[in-house]
Amino acid sequence: MSWRDGLTLDRNAGWQEVHVATASARPDGAGAWALWLTGRLLAGVRWLLMLVAGFVVLNPVVAAAALPAAWLYLADRPWWALAALLVTVAGFGAWFWLRADAFDARVTSPLRKWWRRRRYVRKWSNLMASSGLAVKTRRHQVLAPRLVWVRQGRYADVLRVRLPDGITAARFTERLPEITEALRAREARVLPARRWRLPAWLRARLPREFAPADTRPGTVFLRLAFGDPLVHVVTQPAPAEEIDLSAVTVGRRDDGQPWRVSLLGTHTLLAGATGSGKGSVLWSLIAALGPAIRSGLVHVVGLDPKGGMELGFGRELFRALVTMDGRDAEDQAVAFLEDLADEADRRASMLAGHARTLTPTVDMPFLLIVIDELASVTAFIADSKRRQRAEAALGRLLTKGRAPGMHVVGALQDPRKEVVKWRDLFPTRIALRLVEDSQVDMVLGDGARSRGARCEAIAETAPGVGYVVEDGSRAVTRVRAAYLTDDDIRQLARDYRPGPVLHAIDGGVA
Repeated sequence: MSWRDGLTLDRNAGWQEVHVATASARPDGAGAWALWLTGRLLAGVRWLLMLVAGFVVLNPVVAAAALPAAWLYLADRPWWALAALLVTVAGFGAWFWLRADAFDARVTSPLRKWWRRRRYVRKWSNLMASSGLAVKTRRHQVLAPRLVWVRQGRYADVLRVRLPDGITAARFTERLPEITEALRAREARVLPARRWRLPAWLRARLPREFAPADTRPGTVFLRLAFGDPLVHVVTQPAPAEEIDLSAVTVGRRDDGQPWRVSLLGTHTLLAGATGSGKGSVLWSLIAALGPAIRSGLVHVVGLDPKGGMELGFGRELFRALVTMDGRDAEDQAVAFLEDLADEADRRASMLAGHARTLTPTVDMPFLLIVIDELASVTAFIADSKRRQRAEAALGRLLTKGRAPGMHVVGALQDPRKEVVKWRDLFPTRIALRLVEDSQVDMVLGDGARSRGARCEAIAETAPGVGYVVEDGSRAVTRVRAAYLTDDDIRQLARDYRPGPVLHAIDGGVA
């Protein structure tokens, strides 16, 4: 008998510690047989009642619609029950035809949730055993991850899993492909486990060494995604007149919620292969800041080594735009970065002793710096002295620019270390479709791919889809940036033009 034969699953609590039986307990005698059959019958009735109760709770609309037909059938009126059932089906069909979104939210989505919950109950025990996540103790006990609770959503479910002794979170993460396939999910990601935090007034009175930790050892939060709200192109919402620089809407997350990016106190690294949709992220970010650009609270400057082919569509929005299309292109780029680094020094000296962070005003606006191809100023400058000057200026800008209101968005195609030496100074990182799986951790940080960021698997037909890791969090979020056509960008430039614009390519900052 195999040790795995002792694995059982409690339908409410998940995996439990059980002893491996050395011999099967069989009923002996007529009385024992009757007792055994009664127990099995009661267990079957209990299972059926729980099944029906779970269905009614998760699908109240379907249950209420089926109630008249069921009542008529139990009242010995089968033809009336059939007629009621046909009317119900016709009503559901008309509902689906007229209001497909509402029908999905009220009928099909709850049905899918109920079916997924039943799948967890049926498969969890065998899945843990077959995936090698069960361990055997010296006392012939079998320990395996226990499913504590499930929080279900329309597009994804979050499972809280308690790990037994001997199973680490890293080992559980290694089995994500098996778990994804077995539970019929589109993808699986491990979310950071956060401990319940005490109220602030109580935490302040506790000694620091007795305060509870932020992490929760022995617990894993597993997110299983089923639907995909990012399969369709995301449209850019109308920019709000009141701009919150800590929550700028760029697109949509895969849970259906808006994707918001913070620009305060951080820099953004954007990596993606050719055609992955880096332009969608850049223009969505600029479009969301349109009213603030027009009012003068936000200034945008840019560096486009492609001669302005990408950023040139919205040239009117930029206070300065270096396109690197002349003989002195490298000198222009170096001078541009050095001027920005000097501006960071000037702002820092002005704010010293007065404020730790900048509150944008017309006199000292927030400065958004867009570098379309970061490698053009870090690795592709032929002259070594100019390259060293560019790297030194970029390092000063990234180090000193966050607090005084200067945000750098650096886009690149090749995320290798020798190409981008300042990757650690970009707290916010966005990875779109990448060529190799090894590049995922280069952009998003160590272990990002094992936590679910499969950037190399993003389809070429889905530009703008990627994964985000923000400063201070190990959570990996799947997102899609809004798509703006060339005409949309031109219209954006006409609507939010800030006034007199510097068109000369001299590396200066207006």
